[in-house]
Amino acid sequence: MLRIFYFEMRKNYLRIFIIIAFVLFLLVNLSLIYKNYVNGDSGFTGYFMPHSADTVRRWEFYRSMHEKLDGTLTAEKADFIINENKRLESIVSDGAFSREYQPDSYTGYLWGDYVMISKYFYDPMKYIATYSINSDKIVEKAKDNIAFYEKYGNRYEKAKNEFIADHYSGRKITVFYDSKPWELLFDYNFSDLLILLLLLLGLVPMFVNEKETKMSNLILASKNGKINMTLIKVMSALTFVSFLVFAFSCENMLAFTYLYGLNGHAMPLYAIEKYQYSPLACSVLAFYFLMVLLKIIGFFSFGLFIFLLSSLLSRVIYTYMVSSLFLVGGIYASGYMVSVELGKKVLSFLSPVTLLKGNELYSKLLDTNILDNFLLVPYICILMQIITSSIIFLFICKTSAFKTLKKANVLPEKEISNGI
Repeated sequence: MLRIFYFEMRKNYLRIFIIIAFVLFLLVNLSLIYKNYVNGDSGFTGYFMPHSADTVRRWEFYRSMHEKLDGTLTAEKADFIINENKRLESIVSDGAFSREYQPDSYTGYLWGDYVMISKYFYDPMKYIATYSINSDKIVEKAKDNIAFYEKYGNRYEKAKNEFIADHYSGRKITVFYDSKPWELLFDYNFSDLLILLLLLLGLVPMFVNEKETKMSNLILASKNGKINMTLIKVMSALTFVSFLVFAFSCENMLAFTYLYGLNGHAMPLYAIEKYQYSPLACSVLAFYFLMVLLKIIGFFSFGLFIFLLSSLLSRVIYTYMVSSLFLVGGIYASGYMVSVELGKKVLSFLSPVTLLKGNELYSKLLDTNILDNFLLVPYICILMQIITSSIIFLFICKTSAFKTLKKANVLPEKEISNGI
C-alpha cells in the first residue's frame, strides 16, 4: 500500500509543471505581500502607512514606542499614553499649533504626533482597558435573557444566551501589542486562490488519465481494486492538500512576521477589536492554526468533488470547466453564511469555500436556528463537509467501478445490471 501511495504521489503531484507552478506561485504570493507592505492600505489615512522616504520617521516612532510599551499593560504605560494624548490634543484642538517642521517632536509635526499617539496607542489601549467591563455587561444581559426566554419556552434563545454567558464571562486583556498585523494576516486570502489553481492542476487529471491509459481496467480486475485504489488516491489528495496549505500558510506567517512584526502570539483572539465578539477565547496563534485546519478540510472537500468529476467525465477539459464553475458557485454561495434565510444558509453550509473564511466564521457569534436548536455555523459547515465528502467517496467507489467494469467487459452485463 505504501509503495502504491508513493507511486500515486510521484505520478500525479511531482510532475515538472506542477512543481514549477508551485514555486512560481510562492514567489507571486510573496511579491504581493511585500507590495502591500510597501504601499500600505490607504496612505496616511489608513492604519498601515506606506513605506517611503516621507514616512521613515513615523515608522521609527511607531517601532520605538512599541519597544517601550509592548508586553504586560501596566498603569505606568497607560498613564504615559493618556497624558501624551491629552497634551497633544490640547495643542491641536484650537488649530493654533505650528505647521512648520519641528525636530524636537516625535514625527516632525505636532499634528502627526497627535494622530500617531491617538491611532496606534491611545485608542487600542482604551479598547483593552474597557473590554472587560463591556464583556461583563454582555454576560449580565445574557443571564437576564436566560430567565426571560425560559419563562416563555423559547429554547433557541435560551440556549444562545446560555452559550454567551458561559463563553464570554471572565474575559480580560492584560497585554498590549499591535494586533492589526494579526488581523491583516487572518484576512489575507490571495494564497487561497493560488492553492485552488494548484489543486485543479494536480487533481483534475487523476481518474481521466487512468481511463485514457486503460490503467483502470487492470485495477478493477482484482477484488476490491477500485475501493483500495480510490482510498489511496484520496489519501494522496489529502497529503497534497495539506502540503499546499501548510506551505502557503507558513510563507504567509513568516512574511508577515518579518515585515509587520507579529508580536504577542499568546494574546487572546478578542484582543483584536474585530474579534471582540468572537466565541473563541484562544490565542491568536492557536486561531491561525485553526484557520489552517479549516482550510485543509475545505480544500480537501473541493478536491473530492474534482475527483468525482474526473471519474465521471471522459475528457480533462470537461473536468476543468465543470470544476471551475463549481468553484465560482461555491464562492458565491459562501457569501450567504450571514443570511437570515435558511435556504441560503444551507447553500453556504454545503460550499467548501465557506471553511476558507475562518476569519469571518469566528469574527463574531454566527449561529443558526434549526428546529428550535441553537447551532454554531462553523460546526455545521464542518459537519456538512464531512458528510458530503463521505458520500462523494462512496459514490466514486460504486458508480465509477461499475461504469468502468462494464466498459472493460470485466463482468457480464447481467451481473452489472443486478448491482454486483
